[in-house]
Amino acid sequence: MRAIIYARVSTEEQRLFGYSLDAQIKVCREYCERRGWDVVLVYREAVSSKKEDKRTEFQRAITFLKEGGADVLVAWKLDRISRSNFEFQKLLREVGYKFATVQDNLDLTDENKKLEADIRIAFAEEERRNISIRTKLGLERARAQGKRIGRPPKIPDEVKKKIIHLRKRGFTYREIAERTGVKENTVKTICYRAGV
Repeated sequence: MRAIIYARVSTEEQRLFGYSLDAQIKVCREYCERRGWDVVLVYREAVSSKKEDKRTEFQRAITFLKEGGADVLVAWKLDRISRSNFEFQKLLREVGYKFATVQDNLDLTDENKKLEADIRIAFAEEERRNISIRTKLGLERARAQGKRIGRPPKIPDEVKKKIIHLRKRGFTYREIAERTGVKENTVKTICYRAGV
């Protein structure tokens, strides 16, 4: 059987868990060897995307599979292929049951594993929802604790205070901009937000 390998990571995933592309490819190759499958191509992708249509290497792999270039696509885990039951079902309709995953020990070329795949995708989809909920709760808690969310301000607080002080003393926006080295439009915004 001819196999293609698809490996994907997000940079956050690599940082937290060490799931490197090379490590995924290595275990996928070993999996193929144990089954006597020939690896004809390897697709590598380092992106963070929930939507399959943004994963260009994945799309290339699927096209290659559909065109008959390989018999099976092998990935480290099922969530490398899809985290949505809807998207996975769509893939199965387009390509057929031509997927295998190492970590899940799931070979969809085996008729008996199709229900198991549906169940695993449903769990992956639920986990994605749970991660989203936990992230939102964490951000809300951080905001409630007064932590800044997002990038730090470009203008330091002392400069903002000076801009507001100068405006209260009657200086024009242009004069303040010249004295502080801050763009005039930024000076206007700072003064507007401060109500001066």
